[in-house]
Amino acid sequence: MQAFWQWIQREGDLPRHAKWLGVAAFALGLACAVMPKTGVLRLEPIAVICGTLCLWAGWSALGYGVFVLLAMDLILSPAFWSGLTHLAKPGSLADSAGAYFDLVGVIAMSVALVRQALVRRAMERAEPETPSDADPT
Repeated sequence: MQAFWQWIQREGDLPRHAKWLGVAAFALGLACAVMPKTGVLRLEPIAVICGTLCLWAGWSALGYGVFVLLAMDLILSPAFWSGLTHLAKPGSLADSAGAYFDLVGVIAMSVALVRQALVRRAMERAEPETPSDADPT
């Protein structure tokens, strides 16, 4: 546990809030996997928001894992599919809205992943090439 706190507090190229958001999104995604009937509709929207903000802040390492975890939660959850196809209980507009929010959120996470890849590629192209065999004289 000490190593985790040192890792969160370490100043690096990523802001601390991105690390916290990523950890929260991953923990909520795991909770949704344990509770597929209710967790997906109640906790998944929070996990989607945290995961998207984590990815947008620049942390794609955990972002890929959170994206896959949340997408698998949605694919395997019967509550998500019943909310998406309007087969849920009558009057469950909140469940339907939650299912559509989760779907749009996972799509937004995929857009953030593509954005990270494009930013990384642009940064690699912008770095000047330093020839290692160049003669200094």
